[in-house]
Amino acid sequence: MDRVLSQAEIDALLTVAAGTGRARSTPRETGPVVRYDFRRPDRVSKEQMHALQFLHERAARNLSTSLSAYLRTTITLSVASVEQVAYQQFLAMLADPTAFYSVGIAPFDELGALEIGPGVAFAMIDRMLGGTGQTPPMARPLTEIEQNVIDEVVMLLLDGLADGWRAVASLAFSIRGRETRPQMLQVAAPAEIVCAVTFDLKVGDVRGAVHLCIPTNVVEAAEGQVASAWQRQKRALTPVERAWLTENLGRVPVPVVPLIRTRLKTGAVLALRPGEVVALPLSADSPIDVFVNGVRKMAGRLASERGRLFVQVEGRDDPAAAGVM
Repeated sequence: MDRVLSQAEIDALLTVAAGTGRARSTPRETGPVVRYDFRRPDRVSKEQMHALQFLHERAARNLSTSLSAYLRTTITLSVASVEQVAYQQFLAMLADPTAFYSVGIAPFDELGALEIGPGVAFAMIDRMLGGTGQTPPMARPLTEIEQNVIDEVVMLLLDGLADGWRAVASLAFSIRGRETRPQMLQVAAPAEIVCAVTFDLKVGDVRGAVHLCIPTNVVEAAEGQVASAWQRQKRALTPVERAWLTENLGRVPVPVVPLIRTRLKTGAVLALRPGEVVALPLSADSPIDVFVNGVRKMAGRLASERGRLFVQVEGRDDPAAAGVM
């Protein structure tokens, strides 16, 4: 015959069952789950990556000025991205054929890489040989003569990079080799992690990319300085640097456009014929805006002398910038 449980035994069983249920319903506290790719271990911290971006943004600003003076045209260089990738992934970013260089980095005895996209490379070569820099797209390797010409730009880029790194470490960049096919130069093992810096380069109306590969060993060797470099403020120019900047910028041609705006209905624009006159919303002696390289810099008035029309400048938006536009 089955034994009948007492009330105390029933209460004890219910208490145990209730406690077990609560234990099962309470999840174990764990930290956030973070994905980790063992094929791409992060050897450089986020703080150091921020520092690298800061260093190369400063170098890009200075190089925009020096390249503009050297090529005597408007050059814009800016940092598009900074990331750490395997070297084979860095090669996958590059064009083929292209202007590819292996770069020696002293005093660490390391090898990096620099690539200039073919579009902007041909534009700069054309500019250096006396052309306008407006070249059609060409899907061919650079000739030996063209490589010798673009070498001058590469050395200028490497000098600018050394200046940008000067706040962190005294590095010297030099050309070790060059090729039109990136796979033909052995710079690093395919799986080796490198820091890849991508620049956006604009030569006149031609836009392209410049890719820089820096070994992580260089960043790790200057770990302390790199981590704090991006927090430093930009120093003021010395009188010698300002004089050099003013002298070199003085040789760069920039478009100066006196702008007079008016509005017409679309039907009126379509009905315009040669010889018709468009009325402007200002009198002949009204002030007009003068734009330099697309930015309003001065105010002036229309004037004429001996049958020639010109703009008489009456004021500047920034009188303190009379030396440097």
